[in-house]
Amino acid sequence: MATAEFNWREDILTKLQQRNRFQTYCFQDLIAQHNKVFDNVNALKHENIQLSIQNEKLRSEGDKLGGGDSRLQEKIQCLEQKLLTQQEELTELHRRKGENSQQIIDLNAKLQEKEKLIVTKDISLAENAAKITSLQAEITLFDRNNKELKLLNEALRDEHQALQLAFSCLEDKLRKMQDENRQLLDRLMKYKTKDADRMNEENENFLKKRHAKMQKEIEEACRDTRGVSPEDLQEGFGPTCQPTIPTKASAKFDAHDGEVNAVKWSPVDRLVATGGADRKVKLWDVSKGTCESKGMLVGSNAGVMAVDFDSTGTLILGASNDYASRVWTVADQRLR
Repeated sequence: MATAEFNWREDILTKLQQRNRFQTYCFQDLIAQHNKVFDNVNALKHENIQLSIQNEKLRSEGDKLGGGDSRLQEKIQCLEQKLLTQQEELTELHRRKGENSQQIIDLNAKLQEKEKLIVTKDISLAENAAKITSLQAEITLFDRNNKELKLLNEALRDEHQALQLAFSCLEDKLRKMQDENRQLLDRLMKYKTKDADRMNEENENFLKKRHAKMQKEIEEACRDTRGVSPEDLQEGFGPTCQPTIPTKASAKFDAHDGEVNAVKWSPVDRLVATGGADRKVKLWDVSKGTCESKGMLVGSNAGVMAVDFDSTGTLILGASNDYASRVWTVADQRLR
């Protein structure tokens, strides 16, 4: 403990000595001249006092002699002249002493200003050093973040390349699936065309048979009317007329982007549900003589091949080519 106290005392003493040497180095010549002036002033004061004592002694001796001789008077005058010269030198030394003191004061003021400027510079240097330290820390942090971002960017680039390869593979698969789908659609269209031709042929045969049957019934009815009196015909006992088959469509509209695979009437409302190859089920209002869209039911992953309502008309069922059946509510058109 004593050694530590002695060390800081020695340290303070050393710093004070260094400061004293540093501050007195600039004024050594001035201090030496000042000290020399003080020495000269003291010597002149002492000599002036001695001359004053001798002058007084000579004056007292002259008074005692009653006028004395001329040599004594000359000596006194010489001493007085020398005293005046010494006084002028003393005055000059006092003036120089004052100038030197003023110069010391000015230099001390300048020294204080320099010290204040040095303190200000030290504070500014400390602040700049702190700023430099903080900026270096920020630079280090930014470098670390930059390295992390580079690593992340490389990882994302690698992942993007992997995803690009996977996407290319999926595109190739999609292209193959589209080609297969196109081929299947062409085959389906051919089959549908064949089915339609067969259905049309069957319908034509059915219509021909029905027409022949109706013609035969009409001929039989005509033969039967020979035995019927005009009164019976007027009373409504004549042959009944068969209903006519419509030959013109009342409305036509584009329901889907592709083929329309299924159509179903609602059991309670004037709504028609259609299902198509675009994987959608659409609702149409035909109550006003025109076809107005009432909604679109989505959620199927393949073309809708069949639709049907429940007995209350609140639910609708759709079956698609993905081996799935889905149920929607008609009111909010949501998949259940």
